[in-house]
Parts: sequence; structure tokens; C-alpha cells
Amino acid sequence: MRYQGRVSEWRDERGFGFITPNGGGAKIFLHISSFSNHAHRPQTGVLVTYELSVGEAGRPRASSVQFVGASEPRRVPNTGVVPFVVGMLLIVFVAYVAYTRASHPGSTVPASVYKILVARDALRSNLQFQCAPEKSSCSRMSSCAEALFHQERCGVPDMDGDRDGIPCEQQWCN
Repeated sequence: MRYQGRVSEWRDERGFGFITPNGGGAKIFLHISSFSNHAHRPQTGVLVTYELSVGEAGRPRASSVQFVGASEPRRVPNTGVVPFVVGMLLIVFVAYVAYTRASHPGSTVPASVYKILVARDALRSNLQFQCAPEKSSCSRMSSCAEALFHQERCGVPDMDGDRDGIPCEQQWCN
């Protein structure tokens, strides 16, 4: 038969306490091992149900103790390290795109991602490229890096036909 009562005393450091039965009567000894779920520790005032058993020296003792109204706690599956590492790499990539975007203010986000993934030479200060008035169209460029250099450093905007920040997509930056 199950009984109901409140935890009236609890000594967590020692793992035991006492239950005061709802119908009155003597306190019932309660040990942490009597709970089906050892992860959830009882506190004073918590309502529990229990079965009576006889402990050492013939004293009443609570067994098969359960918290009233509490369901079994949900276990969070151990997802491991892979999602954490993927998340951190994603954060680093987004931060690097933001840094690239800030260091090249004329560039759009797609253009910054393109430069990071495809045209890495365009991110470095390139001594072989110099601003010149005759370098104003895609047909006068020799590479995507040169077109990006002229678009960002020399202010040549006419090479980006679809205005996505990536110049000369038909000839060089495809």
C-alpha cells in the first residue's frame, strides 16, 4: 500500500531525512537509496508517496519513494563534440566574413564570401596591381583578383553588371 507525506527533514550531505505522513503519526525514516531516481535530490517540504517497510532495529522506513506530480526527468542525449565543433567553425567563418566585409567596405556579403572561398588573392594587398585609368572594364583585366582590386581599391564600379559585389563574372570571377 502506498502512503503520502512531506519530507519534513532532509540532510543532503548525509543522504537521509524523515517523512511526516499526511494522516499524522510518527515520522518515517527516508534514505536517498529509497528513491527510484537518485539524480533528483529531495528537499524539505516536498510531497512524496512511499511504501512502508521495516528497517534495522524494527523501525518503520520508507521504500519505493516517488515525488508527487513529478515525472521522470527527460534525459538529454549526449550529442558529442561534432555539433560543437561545427558550430564553432560556423561562428569563426561568420566572424571572418564580417572582418573581410569591414576591411573592404565597398564589398557586399556575397562578394566577401566569394573572396574568402574562391579569390583569396584579392584579399591580400597585391603589389602587381596598380590603379590606372585604362583599367576600367573587364576586357582590360587579366584575372578575377585584378578585377576585384580595381573595383575596391580604385573605385571602378562599372565591372559589376548585376550589382552583387563580384565584378567580371562573365570573364574572370565565375
